[in-house]
Amino acid sequence: MNGQKENVNKMESCPNIGGKEIRKRWVTGYISLAITLLFFIYIIINDIGLLRILIFFPSVVMAIALLEALDKTCIVNAFFGIKNMGQKNKRERDLDFLKVQRSKSLVITLKGTIIALIISLLAYFI
Repeated sequence: MNGQKENVNKMESCPNIGGKEIRKRWVTGYISLAITLLFFIYIIINDIGLLRILIFFPSVVMAIALLEALDKTCIVNAFFGIKNMGQKNKRERDLDFLKVQRSKSLVITLKGTIIALIISLLAYFI
């Protein structure tokens, strides 16, 4: 019984990135956040019309990078079945972990896109 509980905990959290890879996501996320905020301020100050929609791109990069760092799951690595815990890329051999990583990457992509769409809609209607 105890083994099943440990297996469930592993399934809820089976990261495919670690160390430097997570730091890269944080840095990318924060830089994209700064670009998004600067662009948002620029949109408020200047009326640039339909070009306001361009805020989607830095905001989607920001949202996905920060969500990847929080979940310790790279969406690209999950797709290709790769794990990089700080040293080098390795093949993910555990099919159950790979399935969880791929479902997490889909959720990360959807959440990131929704966050970027919300930011874009706010920028458009302000």
